[in-house]
Amino acid sequence: MAEQAQQTIKLELTIDEVNAILASLGKHPFESIFMLVQKIQQQGSAQVQAAEAAANAATSTVAPPAV
Repeated sequence: MAEQAQQTIKLELTIDEVNAILASLGKHPFESIFMLVQKIQQQGSAQVQAAEAAANAATSTVAPPAV
């Protein structure tokens, strides 16, 4: 039987909610959850960095060209 591709979903959670999930996962044996924790941290970090970069770009002022 062919292996079926796993379906993915996207969730919208606050940073506090994600941290609560990670804290809960931390109560489980490391070898059973470390890959999931790593995946959550990587995806979360990338999103936070992108949001910070967008916020910085929106607030930065660009000097007009000298005439």
